[in-house]
Amino acid sequence: MLKRIFVGVLGVVAVVAIVGLGLAWVQRDQLAFWWSSPRTNYGEQRTTIPVYLFAEQWAAHPDKRDNADLVPPGMTDNQATAMVDVFFIHGSSHFGYEWNAEVHDPAVKSIVDGPLMALDASVFNGCCRVFAPRYRQAHFAAIDQTTGNGRNSLELAFNDITRAWDAYVMDSNKGRPFIIVGHDQGAVLAQRLLDLRIEPGTRLSERMVAAYLIGGGIAERRFGGSFKNIKICETPTDARCVVAWETFVAGTDPVAHPNATEAWDNRAWTFLNEERRLCTNPLTWTVNSKADASQHLGALPLAADISLGFGRIMGALPTSDPSRYKTLPALVPNYTSAECVDGFLYVPEPKDAAFKAGWRGAGNLHLSDITLFYGNFRQNLIDRSEAFLKTFVPDSLRAMPGAGGR
Repeated sequence: MLKRIFVGVLGVVAVVAIVGLGLAWVQRDQLAFWWSSPRTNYGEQRTTIPVYLFAEQWAAHPDKRDNADLVPPGMTDNQATAMVDVFFIHGSSHFGYEWNAEVHDPAVKSIVDGPLMALDASVFNGCCRVFAPRYRQAHFAAIDQTTGNGRNSLELAFNDITRAWDAYVMDSNKGRPFIIVGHDQGAVLAQRLLDLRIEPGTRLSERMVAAYLIGGGIAERRFGGSFKNIKICETPTDARCVVAWETFVAGTDPVAHPNATEAWDNRAWTFLNEERRLCTNPLTWTVNSKADASQHLGALPLAADISLGFGRIMGALPTSDPSRYKTLPALVPNYTSAECVDGFLYVPEPKDAAFKAGWRGAGNLHLSDITLFYGNFRQNLIDRSEAFLKTFVPDSLRAMPGAGGR
């Protein structure tokens, strides 16, 4: 009798466990969001305001040495003579217990100063001086799902970005052409910066070479809609326009594993879920196109060593090992083909683990948006900058002493 009761209880427990696991699987995205999100409310946090008068408040700055100065073998850091600037808003690296990061938090700095500058920001030094502000970035979960806390944290992050931008324009730009680049959360914030500072059509907007919004998503309907002055980049050398892409393995459903779910559009947050997004193919620099691997100039085979793992269980947060990023490896050419389909960029599944790391779901190559196309991206920045200088900057201005000074 006791044996039968015991077996019956075990059966009930097994059924409950199976049902529980099934429900957990169905709700896995919501559970992951709950697990990774801060437990506090936005209004309970206290943060220190960064001041952008000092180079230390920038993760990359021409007046200091940083990982944005690194180059793959055979390439050159041209910042000392560059006549164009890049204002780079890096992606999410805050996985902590508050909705916004402290800019000098050791865990955050190890990721920003390590892989984000080495793998992403270094691609710009062939064409430009690199400015990448530290900012009180929103928690990485803030752009995954819509919450009041998440929106408030993005507002705070954007406040820092506008202050950094205004400080850059006043103190460092000195009338030079510039490129705006944002990746991940940075792309969401860069899109809003375009809305506020570039779209109104000021003299400042005339100096914008282009904006690259990578891994964040921008609706095609914005162009000719709320964007009247900013256009889509249709060719590799178009100016005063926008380039955008989000990278997925062919056959992946981007809706199931999205990057950003919202974007700022004309004074309001709007959902991206049902929007057709702009897709620029970084192998051709044309919209909604297809290219084979023969057009691929080189992938950077170095992964970002960021892993969420079980760090939160143990009371630790993900960090990065700076010693991994003292040098960059040689590029691997002809590595991948790429095709834009329905607003997203699809590639064959990469053969190397360096391009598979990430945390936004299987098939989402978010952390490799730049490294997978490093050679093409670097060359296009050079080509587009040179075309802009030739077309819009008089020879007399380009010949001025110190015009490209570091």
